[in-house]
Amino acid sequence: MSEIESVDHKIISGIPGNSGIAIGNIVCINNKRRKVLPKSISVSEIDSHLNNFKDGRTALVAELSDMLEYLDAQSGSIIETQKQIVLDSEVEKRVESMIKDELLSSDFAVYKTFCDFIERLKESGSELFRQRIVDLENLRDRFIDVICDDEKSFSIKKGTILVTKELSPAELVTLHADGLSGLVMEKGGITSHAALIAQSLEIPCIVSAKNATSKAFNTKGILDGREGLLILEPEKEMLDSYKTKLKKLKKNQKRLLDNINEPSLTKSGTEFFLSANIEFESELNQLKKYNATNIGLLRTEGLLFSNKTEFDDQIRFYESVLSSTEGSVTFRLFDVGGDKLNAKIPEEANPFLGWRGIRMLLDEKDLLETQLKALLICAGKNKGRVKILIPMVSVEEEILQLKKIITKLQQDLSNSGHKIDTKVALGAMIEVPSAALNAEKLAEHLDFMSIGTNDLTQYTMAVDRGNEKICSLYQQQHPSLWKLIKITADASAKTSTEIAVCGELAGNVLGACGLIGLGIRNLSMISNAIPKVKEELISHNDSEFKELAESFLASSNTKQIKEKFEDWRVH
Repeated sequence: MSEIESVDHKIISGIPGNSGIAIGNIVCINNKRRKVLPKSISVSEIDSHLNNFKDGRTALVAELSDMLEYLDAQSGSIIETQKQIVLDSEVEKRVESMIKDELLSSDFAVYKTFCDFIERLKESGSELFRQRIVDLENLRDRFIDVICDDEKSFSIKKGTILVTKELSPAELVTLHADGLSGLVMEKGGITSHAALIAQSLEIPCIVSAKNATSKAFNTKGILDGREGLLILEPEKEMLDSYKTKLKKLKKNQKRLLDNINEPSLTKSGTEFFLSANIEFESELNQLKKYNATNIGLLRTEGLLFSNKTEFDDQIRFYESVLSSTEGSVTFRLFDVGGDKLNAKIPEEANPFLGWRGIRMLLDEKDLLETQLKALLICAGKNKGRVKILIPMVSVEEEILQLKKIITKLQQDLSNSGHKIDTKVALGAMIEVPSAALNAEKLAEHLDFMSIGTNDLTQYTMAVDRGNEKICSLYQQQHPSLWKLIKITADASAKTSTEIAVCGELAGNVLGACGLIGLGIRNLSMISNAIPKVKEELISHNDSEFKELAESFLASSNTKQIKEKFEDWRVH
């Protein structure tokens, strides 16, 4: 039983967005989403509203640019992406058309353009895209604020713990400069831009904190980012305990970075590999900082998000990534629920169980073949370094169909004079129970398998991780998940197929130790999780990891697993 659970306190719980501890005064902002009503203009007002839009766009871009000096590469790339969206030619075209042809006001034209875009994202089965909805809503609202010359920003005192429904990346950067010490959001997930920036800025953060703004009030509190808890009005004993933890945490952070260049070996001498999950191109400089072995997961959906799916755009991006690192790069094929973002995505009752991942790609041959062609050309120039990962595999036939397409494209490219890597590695995401249970048969057609624990948890537990009402059931440490992982790991060992884990579980110390205990040696995670994971893995021998994994498999619930892990670390 944890210290938190053993004492009766007013507690707000959520999903850990970034670990760490913050102690300070709580400021609660019950912010409401902006709604703009249609407003008609006269022909004589067209030029004025066009200028309002252009001036607002210029001012917003300048505002975003000013923030870049405070940010590292990961956070800076997020702001750069927002600038690209604001400056997007399609956005400009649609807004100006509404003003000139439909005689709508500049603020409503911007509002409607972004809302249409957001609706298409809502219909996508991609968790990544769904996490971007809040980001786009915030960007939209700030755009309108600037156009209307309406300053809605707020300031805080140094050391503040902010509780709010949601927060834009730009607002977070500004508040960090003001001395923000912790963040609690009712909405968003761990891959939302606000959460990612919180990680880069080392701000303790909790997301999906149900009803936080109605429970919190302006008082002193403790934010425990590791446990996903906000403790209201802590007693002196609790406060003193966390002050001690905070001092120890700061000391540990320095030690972790000092140890990052130690050999990646368990105490038994077994080698393991810690790779990075990458979404943005500018995150690449994080690889050296954290001594990441390879890129274990490169999400390519950002190309769709920024409308850069043309062949030349993809070639440039893939080559840039490969030239920035010496190791292997695992490129996951587009994992979305529609062919492109500027086209209508068919509405589905349940997109997570619908037309997404490889299912969509096999139907949208042009999109798939363009991406595969670009990747295969890059693979020919960088033999042995390109790995292609298939998303959302559920049946064997999907792999076989894709392999036929790859073989045909390789022949065509070879006939056209391109160098071809005939042994380019092909892998499948193991993220649905059917794939895990049938992993041995799937492995016969694959060079590697990568377990995506985020979606595997979602599909196994029947939980939409974005649903605030049931987010507590989204338990990546649940025994059922460990049993599915073991089945997959055993299949890998039996077929001599490489296996990796690229979900959140790999970047969690508990998860990493258990995965090593199951014989999995390749773990991919967000870059700044590597130091903590590495320190734990080099501190124990193989038999200890195996014992831990066996205890997880024998557990009946998540609470037991967490308790066994804490006991294991102590002893």
